[in-house]
Amino acid sequence: MTAGEWALDLQLFAEEKQEEPTWRRRQEARRKGQVFRSLEVTSVGILVAGFLAVRWLGPGICRELTGFLRHCLSLPGVAVGPGGASRLAVDAVGVFVRAALPVLGLAFLAGTVANLGQVGVVFTPHLLAPDLGRINPAVGLARMFSRRAVMDLLKAGVKVAAVGGVTYFTLAGVGRELPALCQLDVGEAAGRVAGMAWTVFWRASLALFALAMFDYLYQRWEHELKLRMSREELKEELKETEGHPQIKGRIRRAQHQLARRRMLSEVKRADVVVTNPVEFAVALRYDMERMAAPVVVAKGRGLLAERIRAIALEAGVTVVPNPPLAQALFWAVEVGRAIPVELYQAVAEVLAYVYRLKRRVGAAGSPAAGSARRG
Repeated sequence: MTAGEWALDLQLFAEEKQEEPTWRRRQEARRKGQVFRSLEVTSVGILVAGFLAVRWLGPGICRELTGFLRHCLSLPGVAVGPGGASRLAVDAVGVFVRAALPVLGLAFLAGTVANLGQVGVVFTPHLLAPDLGRINPAVGLARMFSRRAVMDLLKAGVKVAAVGGVTYFTLAGVGRELPALCQLDVGEAAGRVAGMAWTVFWRASLALFALAMFDYLYQRWEHELKLRMSREELKEELKETEGHPQIKGRIRRAQHQLARRRMLSEVKRADVVVTNPVEFAVALRYDMERMAAPVVVAKGRGLLAERIRAIALEAGVTVVPNPPLAQALFWAVEVGRAIPVELYQAVAEVLAYVYRLKRRVGAAGSPAAGSARRG
């Protein structure tokens, strides 16, 4: 094998869908109506429910049908007439409907429960829309020779073989009793036949139930296989759900810039800016009526610290150099948070100094100095 063929094989292998489907992939498939369901489970449920209904309700149904038949046979032919025949037909339809309705109702209920138990409630109105692709001969031909078609054919063969084998071996075991039925009365012979039918039914039901469980597991495996994702699909879905990294970075930068502008606008309302004096700058504000402790309204390092000092000087906010306090405030307190208890004393001294300076400047009648330095 050449190097080019090796590269081609590796490329095909990389495109295989080997990743487990995500929750979003499963929900999207369910929204489109792509769910796994075994028709064999539904068929077995309907069959068992219908036969049990006949077994439980059979005596009552037989009595009703027998009574109606005797009533029809007891009527004289002259008394029936055209009108009587129509009434008799209507009565016959009513009798058969009353006899069949409980059996059909239980079978329908069993089929509904079997379907809901497998897939739950799935509402897909878009599947009712006309789609010309469904009548495409090429698609239909491909579906005829697909893996699903082969499996359906195998299941049908196994089902016929199972039911036929169970019926043959059951009847073969009681074959010697069949000639004796001719010597019994109708009621007893019917009871014997019903017993044989019941034996055939429950044995065949066990075989069909085993086939239905196999089909359920196979449908589940095939559904999971269809939902598997390639690495590229997984990456694209992560981008869609969590956002593209570039877009997320752009949003974070915009949020950071907005927060910085909001923080810098708060510097003008600060009472004091404590500096390093070059590297750090922390702006504090304290309102004795509304605040339990002074609050850090802005802080920065390097160029941002210079920007905070410039805004403070322009707004007439007092700038106090205090390197230990500036570093402690910068590292210990987030913007918008009150200062910790261990810094109360140091901050109180700075604020007291600022208030004394403002009173002194106000008493002298001169404009407030933008910057003051402690000796």
